Amino acid sequence: MSPLLKDFLNKRVVVVTTEGQCVCATLEGFDNSTNLLISQVKDRVSGENLASSYVLRGNQIVCCGLLEDSEKELAFQGAKSLKDTRNYVPDEHVVWQQVWAQKQQQHTLQTSHEN
Repeated sequence: MSPLLKDFLNKRVVVVTTEGQCVCATLEGFDNSTNLLISQVKDRVSGENLASSYVLRGNQIVCCGLLEDSEKELAFQGAKSLKDTRNYVPDEHVVWQQVWAQKQQQHTLQTSHEN
């Protein structure tokens, strides 16, 4: 995505995050990891001013696009918020403990058969 962002510098963009937040902001800068420096950040749904400047990590971004008509910046005001797009597994640490225990058991069985 980074090479395309060059065309969006110093322009208003819409960014959707993995948390389901949709913001309008001015793209001030970016890097190869698609970390974004944005300013004049507004929530697109509520119209609330969120920050004068903000850094979004590349792994927090679902998509970023040019906002062609700044008059439509708050066109979705009052719309439902997006759902969180992150993968969340309740008690994920317990799942990984079980996987590790199974791997350890398999390893123990293999070494006992070799002897």
